[in-house]
Amino acid sequence: MKVLFFGDVFGKAGRRIVCDYLAELKEEFNPDFVILNGENLADGRGLTEKTSKALFNAGVDAITGGNHLWDRAESWDYIKNNPAIIKPLNYPASAPGNPSYTIVKNDNKLTIINLCGQLFMPPTNSPFIAFETWFNSSYIYNSSCILIDFHSESTSEKRAFGWFVDGKVSAVIGTHTHIQTADEEILPQGTAYITDVGMTGAHNSVIGVKKEIIIEKFKHCLPLRYESSDLGPQINAVYLELDNLTHKAQKILRIRRPIEYKNSIFNEEL
Repeated sequence: MKVLFFGDVFGKAGRRIVCDYLAELKEEFNPDFVILNGENLADGRGLTEKTSKALFNAGVDAITGGNHLWDRAESWDYIKNNPAIIKPLNYPASAPGNPSYTIVKNDNKLTIINLCGQLFMPPTNSPFIAFETWFNSSYIYNSSCILIDFHSESTSEKRAFGWFVDGKVSAVIGTHTHIQTADEEILPQGTAYITDVGMTGAHNSVIGVKKEIIIEKFKHCLPLRYESSDLGPQINAVYLELDNLTHKAQKILRIRRPIEYKNSIFNEEL
């Protein structure tokens, strides 16, 4: 089984990149499943039906979330009614969204879970206990590869969770910090791991926002309105190969590709 996972797709720049380059990446890697973290699709704040539909139409199979998933209250019903949008499993059951999602294509079966960390993050239940409860009560692990998007600020929390689930899931892909880490590996019991897959979007920025705005905020400590950057577009992703029988990872490849556009990526509607 082959999986392509895009790191946090930020704003219009990130959406434009995925829509423009997914076909090329599919030709190169021939993935069975395409997944992305989409909690920042709508100008860095949550997602909307419009912003996510463009990506589903481009060939994305599932969108994972995080603490910003619900930033657009007008999208709560859409999130609730779309099973391919996956909310963090360790948030309250009343929060809109699907806590896990299983995709079947041909002979390939992949279950996707999203979890949020607790360190330096909004209050939520323990991701360790939430996963353990789900795993012990689920039949999925006997019949499906499992991929976890672990959405967390803390590198130590992500690393600890990777060790915690090694051998139980096929892959743990870290998201949230928008900075790609160079520690991709397959852990001893067969779980593919990376602390953070990074951000697909405008990298001439501060994690997606125009850098001048963030510098001023740090200088003067005053609240400023954030604006998404469109400079320095870049793909951050990972490519995975998972064994359908053992559910163990066979390969993890980190992808970091700058992209050049002749014109501003904001010239086209998306």
